[in-house]
Amino acid sequence: MSYEGWKNWETWNVALWFGNDRGLYETVREHETGTKSNKFTAASAKDFVLELLPNGTPDMKDLTPGQLHSAYGKVSWSEIASDFNEMRKD
Repeated sequence: MSYEGWKNWETWNVALWFGNDRGLYETVREHETGTKSNKFTAASAKDFVLELLPNGTPDMKDLTPGQLHSAYGKVSWSEIASDFNEMRKD
């Protein structure tokens, strides 16, 4: 099942916050990934999001720790990495 063109609600919601919150957006654009190409991978995008939003996006604030773990487990990190890499092309 897809949601607003993304794999699911969880992926869309992470992308929504990073694409629409100026601070998060700028952090993506300025972040050094540590890879030779300086591009996000699925793993580095996941690590980056979990570092910045360890308690979930503002829309996930009411989730229990178990629900949050499940929500983050549903995120398509490859889609998020691709989105982050597109943000950096501007």
